[in-house]
Amino acid sequence: MASTPHLGSHVLVHRQLQDLVVVQQDQLDKLRHELEREEHIKTKAKLASESEKLQFALGEIDVLSKQLEREKAAFENALGLMKNKAQRESQQASQLKDKCSEVVAQCELQEDILNVKDLRINDLKQRLTKQKQAHKAQMKDLEIQQQQDAYISRLLEESGQGRRRDGKTGRKGLTKIDFDDEL
Repeated sequence: MASTPHLGSHVLVHRQLQDLVVVQQDQLDKLRHELEREEHIKTKAKLASESEKLQFALGEIDVLSKQLEREKAAFENALGLMKNKAQRESQQASQLKDKCSEVVAQCELQEDILNVKDLRINDLKQRLTKQKQAHKAQMKDLEIQQQQDAYISRLLEESGQGRRRDGKTGRKGLTKIDFDDEL
């Protein structure tokens, strides 16, 4: 029986050791469970924080999207107004170009008319100059004719007076040619 108590103490130690292992394993399981719970709490807190950040970011995105839509609508409106203004100005420019072309054509026509009138005026001036020259020549001829007539009249008078005094008749008659020859 001496071996029994020894064996009994060994079994007892073994059972105690098993109990100790079970207790340690329970403690380890509890500790693991506590760590998991703490990790779960931390993860849940982090998830809540990140979820809050996400909600804030989504709110900002929504606000920015609405603002972007408003700005886009304002831009499209302004762009439409600018296009309309550009189209009106383009039409005005086209109309002004057309009017300018008409004015240029009218100016060219008036210039052509003025050139024709200038040519007519120059022609009339030349004709007038020729007529003046012809008139001057006629006036000179008339003056010469008058001088000749006056000269002939004097000669006839003198010759008529001389004949009456002398009683001679001399030539039968004096002509312009005779006087021209004498001149």
